[in-house]
Amino acid sequence: MKEYFKTLFEHEHWANLKVLEALISIQNAPKKAIEVFSHTIAAQRIWLDRINHNTTDLKVWEVFEVEIMLELLEINYNDVCKIIDSQDINQLIAYQNSKGENFTSTINQILTHLALHASYHRGQVILLLKVDLTTLPSTDYILYLR
Repeated sequence: MKEYFKTLFEHEHWANLKVLEALISIQNAPKKAIEVFSHTIAAQRIWLDRINHNTTDLKVWEVFEVEIMLELLEINYNDVCKIIDSQDINQLIAYQNSKGENFTSTINQILTHLALHASYHRGQVILLLKVDLTTLPSTDYILYLR
């Protein structure tokens, strides 16, 4: 199962970099695209901090400058890899959501959520960039595997 998650997050990182490259290529990228992609990065950081029992001041809809997104993606990816390598993915994690409600999920449930969440929002960002790009980034998992 850990190998599956390693491959899944290698794909996610690859796909995120393709979307970021597209965002950077547009001189005045749509504000909504930046907001949605920032949300993907911030939400992932919040979940990683939950797994590691760290507190964070990040907001779920934090907006980042495009220029620092690469660094944030790298930090998140490295932390995901560390979690997959070093933690029991069946371990239960107790956390509070952004509304202050308490929940418990396993690390593998959280990792699955992160991968699906990022994929969903990458699709939204690509749709928002469609007006500005003649060639959209292709981020499908099967393309990554080929």
